[in-house]
Amino acid sequence: MVKSTRKRVTNYKFENWFKMLFIITAIALVLSACAVRQAQKTLLSAEGVKGAHIGIAIYNDTKGQWLTKYQGDHYFTPASNTKILATYLGLQFLGDSLPGWKMAENTDTLFLMPLGDPSFMHPEFRYQPVVDIIKNTKKQVVLVGNNQDQFEIFGSGWSWADYAEDYQPERSRMPIYGNVVHFYQSNKKLTAIKPFYFFKDIVDLDKVEEKNWSRNRTGNRFFTTNENNKSKYFQVPFSQEVAPMLLAVGLLKDTLGKTISFQNKSTLPSSSYKTIKTVPTDSLLKIMMLRSDNFYADQIVLMASEQLFGKMDDAALIDSAKKLFFTDLPQPMRWADGSGLSRYNLNTPENFIAILQQMQAKFGEARVKNIFEKGGEGTISAYYKNFPGTMYAKTGTLGGQVALSGFIYTPKQQKLYFSVLVANHMSSSSAQVRRAVETYLTKVTKGL
Repeated sequence: MVKSTRKRVTNYKFENWFKMLFIITAIALVLSACAVRQAQKTLLSAEGVKGAHIGIAIYNDTKGQWLTKYQGDHYFTPASNTKILATYLGLQFLGDSLPGWKMAENTDTLFLMPLGDPSFMHPEFRYQPVVDIIKNTKKQVVLVGNNQDQFEIFGSGWSWADYAEDYQPERSRMPIYGNVVHFYQSNKKLTAIKPFYFFKDIVDLDKVEEKNWSRNRTGNRFFTTNENNKSKYFQVPFSQEVAPMLLAVGLLKDTLGKTISFQNKSTLPSSSYKTIKTVPTDSLLKIMMLRSDNFYADQIVLMASEQLFGKMDDAALIDSAKKLFFTDLPQPMRWADGSGLSRYNLNTPENFIAILQQMQAKFGEARVKNIFEKGGEGTISAYYKNFPGTMYAKTGTLGGQVALSGFIYTPKQQKLYFSVLVANHMSSSSAQVRRAVETYLTKVTKGL
């Protein structure tokens, strides 16, 4: 009888403890949900965001549950959040170092086939193995194209009016100098230009002032504008409309002082070629993400296409990638380019959560973290400096569009995947919208 009484007392204590634990957990969840809802209301009513369309999705990966969803299945123009997809393609197809060129040779000729490497002769990269090969060979150098390529110099849905903007260089099989002219000036004088090949195309050289640089819509005639700018360094895309590979050959000849010719397709069997690897893939991807480099992103798509199909066809590559890797997304997406410059891109916050989860599972959390920009770095260098956790994310900006997607480690080391997409805001500056999103994510993270 005594044992039975003790057993009932023990069970009673356990049941009370369990009930108390359940109540405490329930209260914590309710308070957390209330905090998230309150923060969400704050974002929706924030100055600069009023009247805009907003989509929010936050998934608590540690607890395996959604923290919040607000129009998470609605479509938005994701702008440079599309570079998350370009990063995925780079990780999937480009290996540890960029497969930048193919090379073959016979007794008197060296054949070089460019594979879209954006680091080639770019001032940002010192390692230039193909330049060294060309300089050191005594053989005739022939650059080889691919007449099967199917892509335009501008991506689908790009703004053609932005042809002279530094964020929209033209795409090509053989990028050189980043497909831009690099202008260096000081004290209202031009001190250097790379490639020097375009020096002859500068209009009114004696009138260089502290102004922006631009060029004509067609052809390569460069000049300063009426817009004031005291910067010492400018980039203006050069035009490749007529014959991109022939222009690249001319630039290379002029820079290296070597006799170089061009043929449209290879006369040697593919087995004769070996791949020349250039810069580490992750290094290029990290730079691309940190400064949201559109040129690098779209060249990555072309390079991935080359690896998959043996030709550059961005539309075919994107179509295949959707079928190979992204059939299980919550919603079908519309994907047009690598950079996010295209207004045709449409995606959802829930999709970005799924893509980020899949990316980390496939390529490793540490590797992905190293590529993504951290709070207080890159395009978010002015934001999330005093964030209560650690954020890894990608921004996106187009006229009226602001995006931010990534993952967060809270002070208690809970892991959150998040995506906040804002469309059709009327704020004069995207900074106002970004501050509102920063305030919202800070409040959410503090409560966890």
